[in-house]
Amino acid sequence: MARLGTSFRLVSAVSAGLWHLQGRPLYHSDTKSCISTSRTRSASACQTVRRPCVAVCGDIFMDIMAPIKKLPVWDSDVEAESVKMVPGGSALNQGRQLHSLGVPVRFVGAVGKDAIGHALLEQVSGQGFPTDSIKTFSNLPSSVCIVLSGPADRAFVSCYSTTDAFTERDLQEQAHKLEDCTHFHLGGYFNMKGLQSHDFTQFVADAKRSKQWTISLNSQACSNGHWCGEDNHLASFLDHVDLLFVNASEGEHICAALCPDSDRSISALCKRYPELMVVITQGSHGCTAYRHQMPAVYVPAKQTRVVDTTGAGDAFIAGFLSSWLPHAAPKRSEAEQKAIVDACKKGHAVASVVLGREGACVEPVRPRDLKDLE
Repeated sequence: MARLGTSFRLVSAVSAGLWHLQGRPLYHSDTKSCISTSRTRSASACQTVRRPCVAVCGDIFMDIMAPIKKLPVWDSDVEAESVKMVPGGSALNQGRQLHSLGVPVRFVGAVGKDAIGHALLEQVSGQGFPTDSIKTFSNLPSSVCIVLSGPADRAFVSCYSTTDAFTERDLQEQAHKLEDCTHFHLGGYFNMKGLQSHDFTQFVADAKRSKQWTISLNSQACSNGHWCGEDNHLASFLDHVDLLFVNASEGEHICAALCPDSDRSISALCKRYPELMVVITQGSHGCTAYRHQMPAVYVPAKQTRVVDTTGAGDAFIAGFLSSWLPHAAPKRSEAEQKAIVDACKKGHAVASVVLGREGACVEPVRPRDLKDLE
């Protein structure tokens, strides 16, 4: 999620049992995986060390950051205070933030075999982020996003070369490295046209059944206006998704694309996908979690100093997942309601740190950065 939304017409408080991790058998630990509570270690001992290992897949960009006071028009020039080149992309931002927050991550994506791709991998690996699952396309330039960052919002100019080219076949090449993962997160969905296919849907469905993965999805803005994906892919793919992150504008567009009847509200979307929880970020107004047949959960955001809004939504997602994934709770229970609130608060805290910095993820947020913020 490259940006936090503004406002969204929330037609009704939606409800439903929110997805949960109760009974999940695979958890990563510092020493070994807890494959089952029936093993020699007791269930309580396993509980103390288990941590989710997250497979993050999605878009990678080199962001070229240019802070400006106003957008340029044709045949004119606008001065930028500086121009910086930093690793970006929704999925990469989310994966790096998760990793920095202490969640084990296996990251799958692609760059080109060029100076930009080399510089990107060198920078993120230098921060300790695992890059061994990132593919290099030898015949393509790396994807690049020019970020024109203004006082209140941003505009983007993007090249989608390697993000468009990445397919389910490239993901399958790295599947053996995801065996210890418990959760699969797809970041920047609309930037990953090569994954908007039946083969990718089948990959996710098979992993949910055989590995008991839970699945989350960040939509990202859709540059071509096809808010249902290639060949209406999103309509069928959401049947397999447990958690959808969107900002207010993205949520409105997706509802309009997937709910063709007169009711195009979040309520209608959740009714169509009763196993899906939708988390809508609403900028400085906070966030709201929805699902069919369960009251909506609204969590306000604290006021914070804003230097740059780029990457705040990605930071929120990482913070939310880092809190949510380790805490199994029965559906529709008070414990689950508390887990949602705690996850939203963690998301807000991580986002607030990013809002106070320049760039989406120049330096990922560390746990010590969150002291006194949650």
